[in-house]
Amino acid sequence: MASDPLLDYTGELLQVKDLIESHFSNGEISFIEEGVGAPLKLLHDIFSSGIVKGDKLLNVSVGGVLFPIFSASNVFKKIYVMNFTDSCDIHFKTWLEKKEGATDWSFVSKRVCQLEGNEDGWQEKEEQVRKAIEGVVKFDITTGSVASVVVPQVDCVMCAYLFNTICHNKEDITRNLKILTSWLKVGGYLVFMIALNMSFYRVGQHKFVALTVDEKFVKESVTKAGFVIEKEEVIPTSVESDMVDYKNLLFLVARKERSLLNL
Repeated sequence: MASDPLLDYTGELLQVKDLIESHFSNGEISFIEEGVGAPLKLLHDIFSSGIVKGDKLLNVSVGGVLFPIFSASNVFKKIYVMNFTDSCDIHFKTWLEKKEGATDWSFVSKRVCQLEGNEDGWQEKEEQVRKAIEGVVKFDITTGSVASVVVPQVDCVMCAYLFNTICHNKEDITRNLKILTSWLKVGGYLVFMIALNMSFYRVGQHKFVALTVDEKFVKESVTKAGFVIEKEEVIPTSVESDMVDYKNLLFLVARKERSLLNL
């Protein structure tokens, strides 16, 4: 008997809260140290170094995940968050507005505060992040258009684990990378995280398709989009899980050298 086809990220069966809490925000997740813990340390080092700086940042991460912007909020006073489905938008705003049923991000806020030497300041850190969020916008994957708030030119674009989920082929990676960094100023930085050689991820009882890419292709795509890669780190897989099948995680910091107008 043939297995059921894998589901798509934009479909109605994806429960975003379950995705976030089973992959990113819960300290009990078996692979949390490689998927979130190691990137948090790299992000702390980047943003405390003074290399990546400015006033405005755009976060374009899967499910509107929050962990990439905790350290960034020390540097950027205006943060825009771009979501890609209505359910992602609702889920993110539930946390932002402190509504009932919001995801608990205290694992991340406490870890960031440990890195900063202020273990007791995690609640203040979460308030710092909330205050820094200038706008929450919706991006239509099918048309490439942005609804609601107009996004200004920013000094940094942050992207965590998004492209494996929203892209259906390698051409989508190239196209969406150019579009989503079109808001980035020349000279600004892309902070980019992606899973390598991944084919699926599981949320609850459902299995979702992920676009499989390798390190060589990702780095070539970033370079072709007008960037110079200044830092790269491969985070190796240490835990096997039936929740996801990536082999390694790739962390890149790249400076925008030129603007590509023909998207």
